Amino acid sequence: MKSSKSIIENPRKEISKNINQGDCVYLKNQEKLFQVLGIDNSYEKCWVREWPLNPNGSPVFEISIKQIYQNC
Repeated sequence: MKSSKSIIENPRKEISKNINQGDCVYLKNQEKLFQVLGIDNSYEKCWVREWPLNPNGSPVFEISIKQIYQNC
């Protein structure tokens, strides 16, 4: 007999599928907004910088996709 319950995908995978270059996101334990510059789904990493940009530039850093919350 089949179960009537649907299977829910791992939320981490849902997030990585929905993140695109240029998206603005929040990081865990951060109130600031960050812009996604690049994504490497095979290693579950992405590169972000603070948004809006600082006048002297915003440093880019690598972070795990698991640390990202999308700005909905």
